[in-house]
Amino acid sequence: MVAGLPGIASNITYLSQCTPALCDMKYASVRYVPNLYWNEAYLAIFAVFLVAQVIMVFFYRTWSYTFAMFCGLLMECVGYFGRLGMHHKVFETTPFLVNIIGLTIAPVFFTAAMYLTLSRIIIHYGVHNSFLSPGWYTGIFMSADVISLILQSIGGGMADAASTLADSNNGVHVMVGGLAFQIVSMTFFMILVASFFVRVRKDLIRQRATNWAAGKIDPPSKHVRGYKVFVWMFTVAFFFILIRSCFRVAELAHGFQGKLANEEIPFMILEGGMMIGAIILMTIFHPGCYIGKDWKKRKPESMETIEERKFSLGNGSINNGSGYYPNGRPTAAAFNPAVTSNQWPMHDVRLQ
Repeated sequence: MVAGLPGIASNITYLSQCTPALCDMKYASVRYVPNLYWNEAYLAIFAVFLVAQVIMVFFYRTWSYTFAMFCGLLMECVGYFGRLGMHHKVFETTPFLVNIIGLTIAPVFFTAAMYLTLSRIIIHYGVHNSFLSPGWYTGIFMSADVISLILQSIGGGMADAASTLADSNNGVHVMVGGLAFQIVSMTFFMILVASFFVRVRKDLIRQRATNWAAGKIDPPSKHVRGYKVFVWMFTVAFFFILIRSCFRVAELAHGFQGKLANEEIPFMILEGGMMIGAIILMTIFHPGCYIGKDWKKRKPESMETIEERKFSLGNGSINNGSGYYPNGRPTAAAFNPAVTSNQWPMHDVRLQ
């Protein structure tokens, strides 16, 4: 009961009876009324992409990717449905909880889709360039996301059940800890991805130099240029989700009553806007367009290490003096694609 509290109209007994005209907004779940049109538009956008993902799976057969995307988009729709409820009943707890639950869970599914995609990219470029086997990326980082989600859920439950401001803040701190753990996990993931592509580039240059020494032609790889765009767009999408997570940490740093947690424009840009940007890229640059039937390959055909790769390219012993170039070590020019691109009928080995 809220009858008699400061800022509550005399005819109001329960918080559910409140409206912005009758009760002070400090009693509301947030201190603003969510914009109806913005949230309807966001809900419609996520719903459209959800349908698009369902349609695309019948063309590309990327079942695991689509399942993750479907679940993520469904939770985004649930979250914005909750925000529409908040527009009409901003003083009630249920719409706010629906919003929090949906928008907290959704990014976990999108990052899972990215981890699944990376495992296929690793198989495409060569598992010998990776510190971890493809399956380990999915297992390790999905587990990290689940831990983050559990921490956020525990913190949210503590904050909701709290009877004092101190208890509520403790719950918020647990939520922030879960989000911070997610950011650390995502950052570590990006470091591993960056190291993988550095090794890919070196491996491609090494392969070209070896072919040059042996007088062999290195034919262009299928969809090489498309893969470059595909990989870059997925990287941008991942950074969008990372920005969103950083925003949520800043938003909750001062609790649900903090200034940033009660402003809608930053939320719509740095939460909803970042997620929409990620979804657009993950749909337009669908992995099925580039990976195709190879999506079904969960394990690489070869498990050679980077040192074994060097040996196989040279087709000689590493220790007998011939090194990696049994037909003679190529000149420095052979390692520079810009120098040799007009001299040899080989494709440019820079990550196309």
